[in-house]
Amino acid sequence: MGILETKVSPTTFNPWMLSLSPLDILGEDVEGNKFRLTSDQAFGIQVLQKRYLSDISDAIFEVTGKRYAIELLQVQPNVKKTKPTKEKPDGNVVQMRKQIEQMKQMHSFCGLNLNYTFENFVVGENSKFAYNAAVQISEAPGQKYNPLFINGSIGIGKTHIMQAIGHNILKHFPEMKVKYVKAENIMNQLVESLSSVKDTTYMMKKFRDTYRNVDVLLIDDIQFVEGKKRTEEEIFNIFDTLFHAGKQIVFASDRPIQEFTKTSDRLKSRYEWGLNVQITVPDYETRVEILKKYGARTNYLLEEDVIKFLASTFDNNVRELEGAYNKLSAYASICGENIDVQKAREILKCDMNLKTVTAKDIIAVCAKYFKVSIKDIEGTQRTKNISLARQVAIYLSREITENSFPELAKDFKKNHTTILYCYEKIAKAMKSDKELSLLINDVKNIIAKEK
Repeated sequence: MGILETKVSPTTFNPWMLSLSPLDILGEDVEGNKFRLTSDQAFGIQVLQKRYLSDISDAIFEVTGKRYAIELLQVQPNVKKTKPTKEKPDGNVVQMRKQIEQMKQMHSFCGLNLNYTFENFVVGENSKFAYNAAVQISEAPGQKYNPLFINGSIGIGKTHIMQAIGHNILKHFPEMKVKYVKAENIMNQLVESLSSVKDTTYMMKKFRDTYRNVDVLLIDDIQFVEGKKRTEEEIFNIFDTLFHAGKQIVFASDRPIQEFTKTSDRLKSRYEWGLNVQITVPDYETRVEILKKYGARTNYLLEEDVIKFLASTFDNNVRELEGAYNKLSAYASICGENIDVQKAREILKCDMNLKTVTAKDIIAVCAKYFKVSIKDIEGTQRTKNISLARQVAIYLSREITENSFPELAKDFKKNHTTILYCYEKIAKAMKSDKELSLLINDVKNIIAKEK
C-alpha cells in the first residue's frame, strides 16, 4: 500500500485502496496467474476496476517481481474475509505483505518517491550527460564522481535524477543505507536540536548520526543554506565524514556553484571536488516524449495533437508541463469530455497572458533585461549586448505576436531581410546553445508576468 499511496491521490487511496485485502494467488495452471483482492466497498471496486487496475498490478510487480492479472472481489461489510477453500492465506500473499511492510519502512527512512526512477525519466540532449553520470554512480557508489553536483533551473528533473540514483543503489545494493533530504529540512532539524529543552548534546549527536551513518546522502536544494553559517558548518563536517569513509554524496541546486558567493570557500571547494553536471530545459521533441511517458504512467493518454500543443506551449520546465497535463486529464475525467486543442486552450487559458502583447512591449522588456535603451534596439549599433537584445526581441516578437516579418520590420525600423536574418539566427542557435534557451525562456516569463 505504501507504493500505491505515492502513485494515486489521497481522495482515491484513502476511501478505496485502503479497503483492499489480499485474498489469494491463482497459479497459471488454474486461472492465468491471477492475484485476487477483496473489499467491502462496492462503489470503490467499480472505481478501481475502471481506472486503477494497472497501478495495483504495477505495485505488486514492484514488490514481488511477478506480473499478475488483478481481480477485485466484494465481501460483505463486517464479515471476516477468509479464503473459500483454505484457512490460511497463500504463502506468496504472506511474503508480499512482509515485503510491502519492509518497503514502507525502507522508503520512510530514505525519503524517496517511488515514481522517481531511471525507468520513468526521459533522456534528452538537455540531460544526457547528467543521466549517464547518475547511472554510473548508482552502479558503483562512492567510487567515482564523488560528490556529484547537479544544477539546473526549477522543475526540469534534478530531483528525479537524484532520487533515481537512490532507487538504483537500493536495487543493486539493498544493504546500503540511502538518505534523501532537502537542505531546508537539515537546517530545521539543526535549529530544533540546538533549541531543544532536552539534553542539547544528545540531540546534536542524534542529528549528526542521522546523516553520518549512511552510505549514500542525497541533499536537494543545497542553495537554500547559502550564507547560513551554522548549517553550512554542519554540512561541511557531514561531507568530510562521509567522503573520507568512501560514501557517496550527491547535491542538487537551482544555481551553479560559481554563483554561491556567500558560501565559505572550504565548503564551496567540496562542492567542486567531484563532477558538476547541468540539466537544461528539454527541447520540443523531449517534451513530447515526456508527456507520452507521463500519460502512460498515469493511465490517461491525450490526443497526439494536444500533446504537441502542450509541448510547444509549456516550454519553461517539466513541472509546469506535467501540471498542464494533469489539469486536462482531470477535466476530462470529471466532465466526461474529450480534449482537443481548442478545448485545451480554453481550459488552460494559456494564451491569456500573451495574446495582448505587442512588439513594442517585447522591445521594452528586452531593453530593460539587457540594460540597453529602446533606441539602441531600434538603432544600428552592433555591439555584442545590443545585437543580442535586438535579436532576442525580434525572435520573441515573431514567436509571441501574430505579426508577419514585414510588419515586424516596421516595428523595429529595419528591413525585412534583417528581421528574417535575426529570427533565423536565434532559432538556429537555440538548438545547441542551452544557455541561450534559458535566457529566452527567462525573458518570455517576464513578458507574461508583466502582461
